[in-house]
Amino acid sequence: MHTSGEELSVILGPIQEAEFFNDYWEQAPLHVSRADPGHFSSLLSLQKIETLLSSQALYFPSVQLVRLHDPVVTSTYTDDARRIIPHRLVEYHRNGATIVLSQAHEKIASLADFRRSVQTALQLRCQTNVYLSPPGKQGFNAHYDSHDVFILQVAGSKTFNFYGGGVELPYSHDGFEASRHVCGELQESILLEAGDTLYIPRGVMHDAVASEASSLHITLGVYAVTWRDVLLEMVQQLTQQDARYRQSVPGSWLRQNELIDSSTPLSQTEELSPVFSPLHLQQALSSLADTAAIDSSADCRGMLSSLLSDSITQEPGVAQTDNPASGLCLSANIKVKHSLLISKERSGTTLRCRTHGQVLEFSEPSASAVEWLLGVGQCVVSSLPGLDDEQKLAVCQRLLYANILKLPELSIDEASSQESAAP
Repeated sequence: MHTSGEELSVILGPIQEAEFFNDYWEQAPLHVSRADPGHFSSLLSLQKIETLLSSQALYFPSVQLVRLHDPVVTSTYTDDARRIIPHRLVEYHRNGATIVLSQAHEKIASLADFRRSVQTALQLRCQTNVYLSPPGKQGFNAHYDSHDVFILQVAGSKTFNFYGGGVELPYSHDGFEASRHVCGELQESILLEAGDTLYIPRGVMHDAVASEASSLHITLGVYAVTWRDVLLEMVQQLTQQDARYRQSVPGSWLRQNELIDSSTPLSQTEELSPVFSPLHLQQALSSLADTAAIDSSADCRGMLSSLLSDSITQEPGVAQTDNPASGLCLSANIKVKHSLLISKERSGTTLRCRTHGQVLEFSEPSASAVEWLLGVGQCVVSSLPGLDDEQKLAVCQRLLYANILKLPELSIDEASSQESAAP
C-alpha cells in the first residue's frame, strides 16, 4: 500500500510507511515508543472531553460506561430518553468504570480533521473511539477486532496483553464471539505510555489494563478493502448489467431428489461464468472508493459563509469569516485545498474528484481544466485552459462551494508567476 505525503507520520513516525506496510500491516503488532508524552495532545485532552460533556446533549450508546466484572446499568447514568447525565457518568468513572466515546470524530473537531487526513492518506474508511479508564481497571475481556486498529496513547499508560487464538484476517462482519473464539495462552505484554502508538492487526486476540494512573487513548479503526470486497463489487456490477443473470435457475436443480453431480451438464453455468477484465476491476475499485469518500464526514468550514451577502456583518467582537465566493473574478487568485481532496480519477472524458462526503464529476472541457488546476495547485482564474470566461467562473464557483478551493492572498509577483505558468 502506498500513501502520499506525510499524513501518517503522526501515527507511525519515526517508523517509515514502507517499513510498516511491508513488515507489519495485517501481519504483526507494532509498538512505536516515543518518550514524548505530548505527541497526541493536539488531537485530544481531558479538557476537550470535559467541554464535550458540558456543552452537548450526548446519548447512549455513543457514550457509555463499561466495567468488566461489575457492569454499570445504563439507566443509572442516563435519563428516560437515554441522554447521558454527566455528573453520574463521572461518578461511575471515579468508581472504576471506563468512559467510551464511540465515533468520537463526530463530536470532537480535532478528531474529525485527523480522521479526514488519515482517510485521505490511506484511501480507506476510518473511525475513532476514545477510552478513558480509571487506574488499574480493565474494560473488556480478551477479544479481537474485525478491523485493524491503531492505539494512540494520549495520557497515562496501559498494558496490552496478546494471546494465542483469534482469527486470521477476519472480515468486518466476522466479529468476536466469546462462545466461539477461545483465548489462547499469553504471548506478549506491551506497556503503552503517553505519546506511543500500538498497531494491532484485525483478528489478533488482546486485552488491556490501565496502569497506576488514569489512561486516555484514541482507537483509530481502519477498514481494509479486501479482495472479497472487490470481487463482490465486480460481480454486482456485471450481473446488474447483463439480463442473463436475472433469469431463474433450472427448476430441476432446486428439487432435492435430483442432486447435481459431476455428470450433470453445466453448459449454462459455464456460459454465465463471469469473465472479468481490467475495466471491471477498475470500475469496482472506483465504486468502493466512492463509497468510502461519501462515508467520510464533510469539512463544512466556510461553506455557509459563501452564501452570505457581503452586506451581512457578523456580531461585534467576532472575527470576520472569509467568504470563499466573494472576490471571485477572472483576475482572482485561487488555491486548491489538497488536504480536502481524497483522490481524482480520469475515465475517458469524465473527471471524478472525491472529497470528504461527496464525489464531483466534470465533463469536457471542464474536466481538463480542473485536472490542470489540481496539478498546479494555484493559479489565476483567467489561467484555466480550454474554457471561456463564463465557464472559468462557473467551474471555480463550483469548486469553491464544494470547499476544495479557496482565494488566498498573493503578491503581484506570485500571481504573475502563476499566470505565466499556464499553457
